[in-house]
Amino acid sequence: MKKSSLKSNEINTSKGLNALKVAYIFGAGVGVFFINNIYILLGVIFIHFIAFMLIKNEAKNFKFLYKVRWFIFFFFLFDAFVGNNDIDLFKIKKWTISLSYDGLLSATLMSCKLISMLLITQVIRLTMSGKDFVSGMTALGLGRSSAEIVNQILVILSNEKISKTGSTVDRIPGNGGGNGGGGGRNKSFGNAETRIESEATEGENVAAKDVLFRGRIGNIPKKLLNRIHFAKDQFTDNPNAVIASSSLAVTLIRMVKIAPGLPLAPGHKNILFFPVFIHGILKSKRKFAGAQIGLISGILHFTMGFGKYGPLGIIEFAILGWVFDVLLKLPVNKNKLWYLMLLGGIGGLIRISTEMLILLVLGMPEAFYIIYFPYVIAQVAFGIASGFITKSILTE
Repeated sequence: MKKSSLKSNEINTSKGLNALKVAYIFGAGVGVFFINNIYILLGVIFIHFIAFMLIKNEAKNFKFLYKVRWFIFFFFLFDAFVGNNDIDLFKIKKWTISLSYDGLLSATLMSCKLISMLLITQVIRLTMSGKDFVSGMTALGLGRSSAEIVNQILVILSNEKISKTGSTVDRIPGNGGGNGGGGGRNKSFGNAETRIESEATEGENVAAKDVLFRGRIGNIPKKLLNRIHFAKDQFTDNPNAVIASSSLAVTLIRMVKIAPGLPLAPGHKNILFFPVFIHGILKSKRKFAGAQIGLISGILHFTMGFGKYGPLGIIEFAILGWVFDVLLKLPVNKNKLWYLMLLGGIGGLIRISTEMLILLVLGMPEAFYIIYFPYVIAQVAFGIASGFITKSILTE
């Protein structure tokens, strides 16, 4: 009895600690955006940087900062020249280009907020396994079915031989690999650069830009259905098989290259994400299947190190699924192309909303949105283009 009681206490303590870590990620990670004291922010960065350097984890790297380099660059580009002309750089006839101390301070403040959130997220995430994070989320209210699905998917992914160089994999859908695959926790968890090379399929290969500008879909639906069918096979006996398989399919899409994208056109994977969401919602009998698919997918992406904005990515995917849930309840023929394209366009706006929210909280000047507008257009445009893929896989 004593041993059983001791073990139970250890489990409860572990769950409590995991819950505190998860709460810290959301509370402190988001809370730093509302701190306007540069010295406090520098202190937060210093403490978490030291902690980050002390963590022994082979997945640790500074890629998370590299991903937001353009954000930080534009902070300084737009704010450094706003205010008093304190430091003259050069003159062009009657025009003088000068730096402003106040502008530089404002840009530094915004950069420190963003870096603080990312460092807090990295420090906590690298000290938790995927199961630890799910345990913490469960203690904070994550549903039992969602927790079970996340754990099952983590096991499936950890049994895949994932190449860190993005070259080949033995056991991926369509490759017909064997039963090999390392046991235990996948060493590539947390590595945002992890890739699985897409399987070879017959038919025409089509780039994402062809879907966008020409409405050509080639073999993309076939590849996408291969992912969905592979995911379904992993959950044949699960009562929540549709939600589980859709969540796994979204995760696999994040890890593979099914359709080539445009280097300067972010959001090209919207043509793949959105069809899976819509397909899963329409096939599921659960009331808010999309929200659950989004929540699970967001948790998986977070634990594996995908995404630029830490815990905000989980919220983004959950809201995306919820919006699709609501829109798919409208009394409209779900197979109409215009309707599916409308869903995709709205989904693109939802996906970009996280970054827009960050910009608003940071107080970026209005001029920034002029440069940022093409990015919004790309997200929405690829979302609209997803309607072609969605219609195709729904009629299969």
